[in-house]
Amino acid sequence: MSFTVSNGCRYLGRARVAWAAAGLLALTSACGKTKPPMDGGGGGAGSDGAAGGTDVAADVTTADGGPDAGTPQKIVILHTNDIHSHLVGFAPEADYTPLVTTDTDGTTGGMARLATAIGAAKVEAAAAGKPVMLLDAGDFMMGTLFELLATADPPELKFLKALGYDATTIGNHELDWAPQGLAAILGAAKAKGNLIPIVSSNLHFDEDPDGGAGDDQLEALATGGAIQSKLIKTFGQLKVGFFGLLGADAVTVTPQSKPLTFDPIATAARKMVTELRETDKVDLVIALSHSGIDATGKGEDADLAAAVPGIDIIISGHTHDKLTQPKIVHAGDGGTTSTIIVTAGAYGQYLGKLELSVTPAATPGGIATVTVDQYTLMPIDDTIMGDATTQAGVDQYIAGVDTALTGSGLTYKAPIAETPGDLALPAFAEAPVGDLVTDAYRAIAGALQPTAPPVIAVEADGTLRAPIIKGKTGVVWFADLFRVLPIGIGPVDQKPGFPLVTFYLNAKDIKSGLELGGAPELVNDQYFLQVSGLKVEYDMAKPPFGRVSSLKLVTATGDQALDVTNTTTCYKIVATNFVAGLLGVVKSFTSGALEVVAKDADCVTPIDPTLPQYFVDADPTTAGTQELKHYQALLKYVTSFPDTSAPANGIKDIPATYVATQGRITKK
Repeated sequence: MSFTVSNGCRYLGRARVAWAAAGLLALTSACGKTKPPMDGGGGGAGSDGAAGGTDVAADVTTADGGPDAGTPQKIVILHTNDIHSHLVGFAPEADYTPLVTTDTDGTTGGMARLATAIGAAKVEAAAAGKPVMLLDAGDFMMGTLFELLATADPPELKFLKALGYDATTIGNHELDWAPQGLAAILGAAKAKGNLIPIVSSNLHFDEDPDGGAGDDQLEALATGGAIQSKLIKTFGQLKVGFFGLLGADAVTVTPQSKPLTFDPIATAARKMVTELRETDKVDLVIALSHSGIDATGKGEDADLAAAVPGIDIIISGHTHDKLTQPKIVHAGDGGTTSTIIVTAGAYGQYLGKLELSVTPAATPGGIATVTVDQYTLMPIDDTIMGDATTQAGVDQYIAGVDTALTGSGLTYKAPIAETPGDLALPAFAEAPVGDLVTDAYRAIAGALQPTAPPVIAVEADGTLRAPIIKGKTGVVWFADLFRVLPIGIGPVDQKPGFPLVTFYLNAKDIKSGLELGGAPELVNDQYFLQVSGLKVEYDMAKPPFGRVSSLKLVTATGDQALDVTNTTTCYKIVATNFVAGLLGVVKSFTSGALEVVAKDADCVTPIDPTLPQYFVDADPTTAGTQELKHYQALLKYVTSFPDTSAPANGIKDIPATYVATQGRITKK
């Protein structure tokens, strides 16, 4: 492969935010009359920014043919990943002004701006006679209040359809509401005429006739074409084959995907490359892989490219990292083939633009010569005027969210609180927003269980999806707050949001659970735990999984050192059922060296803390257990704060202590 990269036009970039209500909507599949796809996504003003940059070149030889094996053909690939229902720019949402003028706010992303950027790129390519493909690498769902409409008329798929996406794949968050939930989402999109091609090539449905109906509805939709193992399309003179993958880490953090199973990505990729090249005789093979690559070029997708020759391009998602230039990985076949990997951050904050020259192999199905003429990772920010038609569609969905919230006392733009500053969400560190969330869990669960309140609360960075940003006014809308904790669904009530659960751990368990977060070179940030009622110190000079050097319980009378050799004393923990359900990964990640076992109050009996009897009951005066969702706890806690404005304005104020870190997690 002959390979050249040059930087192209750039926009100016910026930053990130999120939260939800009481008893919001049971999962229901919806129908209704089919409406035509929304018009938009190609209109609006073109994006600002001039072309230019420096060329960087490298040469690689492919297995078949060469530069003279055929006629070079120009093509443009536009790509996104991990949009997560982010149809409005952030943060905060009140600052988002896509149609007023440019350079007036600090928000990033937004579907209206993305539509303009895509439209402008398509117009530019058309003028140059270059075919364009528009691709997404999964996790287009779950992350904002718009997900509340998912089983009636999923906005996310409607906009992907309207903007002209050629294909996407299934990310782990498409399965947040289990296979039945994804079936309801895809069924609703199909009824509205808003499905786009979805490729998933390592997914297997339950083949046991006695295995229950957990994935039957989704399997029926897949059989009907809503999910495909491969896709073949022609762009100009090029025959292109697509396949889709869900990586090992994405599967690990999605236990609710059962009874679905997933082949290892390398196994599935080898099969698809062989089929696409030898049977379908494609010129170009592209993988939409929700497996991940980080900013340094490491990750499952880099390993995939090295292990499986014959993948020309990987559009990567899952890690939320970005690559400012493509990662080129040589396959383990003596270096005769290479794969181009690109990824574009998350939340619609960037649009990747990969401009290629492709010379098909002399033999159909052979490996083409691919030259990267230019790569641009375009920030989607206030330098781009949003497309008015697209924004009108977003506004209609905001009204739909307000309708869905009827009876909750909330609306999309309801001012929930004011913040005196940003509550940040850094990686692998104590996060101010994490302090707020875990304090909320402990305070609200404690009020509901006054005779035996939890003394420690934990939350994983993977569940915390956004910081709280002050912006121009400091006002936090309900939509902003929801972005902090937007994912999950109740396993019993089937309503959005992870329920809180309580269980007991000894000090050794607690230390073991925290060790994953102290090994950033081995474990990604989603396993890092934020804490309340606890102080943790890491000694980063020690070997991985042995770095927790100090553990203290915070009490009313002072900090109490915990003895990690004492396994007879337990401490009551409150967390989400999601975090509780992942306790077992500690043992698997450390090859059995460490283990965390949830226990009953006797500190002896092992329990499964995800079972309904361990849920925190949001209303003990009502018969049965009403699941207390993580977002409900945060909402209750924030709205318990006083209004300290002078004069009072009727909006609660987040205490200034939450703007800075509080020394709960330190490193030496």
